[in-house]
Amino acid sequence: MKKWTVVLEPHEQEDASVIKLREIHFWTLCAVVCLLAFLLAFFFQREREFSSRTELLSRANQRLQQENQDRAAAMPAQIPDNTAGRDAVRQAEARLRSEYEASIATITAELTDLYDMEKRARSITGLQPRKAARLDSSAMTLNGKGGGPSSTGPFEYVGEKYTVSLPNLIYGSSRPSADLIIEEIRLRTRSLGELVRDMEVQKERIERVPAGWPLARGVGRITSNFGYRRDPFSRRVRHHDGIDISARHGTAVRATARGKVVKAEYMSYYGNMVIIEHGDGLSTGYAHLSAMNVRPGATVGRGDVIGAVGSTGKSTGAHLHYEVRIQGRQVNPAKYLVDR
Repeated sequence: MKKWTVVLEPHEQEDASVIKLREIHFWTLCAVVCLLAFLLAFFFQREREFSSRTELLSRANQRLQQENQDRAAAMPAQIPDNTAGRDAVRQAEARLRSEYEASIATITAELTDLYDMEKRARSITGLQPRKAARLDSSAMTLNGKGGGPSSTGPFEYVGEKYTVSLPNLIYGSSRPSADLIIEEIRLRTRSLGELVRDMEVQKERIERVPAGWPLARGVGRITSNFGYRRDPFSRRVRHHDGIDISARHGTAVRATARGKVVKAEYMSYYGNMVIIEHGDGLSTGYAHLSAMNVRPGATVGRGDVIGAVGSTGKSTGAHLHYEVRIQGRQVNPAKYLVDR
């Protein structure tokens, strides 16, 4: 599986920050960012359309009022006060505002769930949570200015006259779009939830695979590799079942994967040795320890200190003998070592 590495190099004389991502994590975050960008673009367009409609409706209301005043001044005995038209416009505006606020509240709740899901995904992958304010429908303006009338809006201008279509104003083509986007958000939320659950399972498996350097702070150097070598005591050619890492006496030894301690005892050849089972037939061994910090039955995580470098058992000096076994058979630990 491919890996992505991001290096953050500050202008000051400071250490660079390195972030490593697996391919599945990278594309997951890309999908989340694209989805959020699409939702924010849609919401911005809806707000512009509503602002345009509200402004046009306000102008229509003012126009009606002005015409009523002019007619009342010209023919006070023939034209009564036309309050019914203004009331209808006000009711239409109130209904539009109410539906808009209800849609925004629903979208806000669904987006909040997406933000929470993204936070969980970032936590699983070890990334820092994104610092973004949550949307609040109560803080959204409903009378912003800007933008021309929408091509699908409820207003049509012919010269100096205008037409207001109240049914389209409330039940226009924009309402099905809001329903569809809300349903899409719910579908994506369920899909993302399934992905997070799968990532949690994969994370559990990954944590049980040996990886990393078994000594704290990345110290030490390999002095004897896996394979056939000349025995330092008998001078005969014998198979070496692990690797030897030379380090100072007392250097902390860390578990390279999550697992359960099955042995923590003195063995004649290995001296003080800790064996950890990781599941799926995988196990690791740490020998010649000067101290053992765990007991059989204990559960340890990757990076936990389990002992200290020593020279117990059959040893010529302070070092760690590190083994990896699959189904009880020793394999080359170098395959499971990563950069320190």
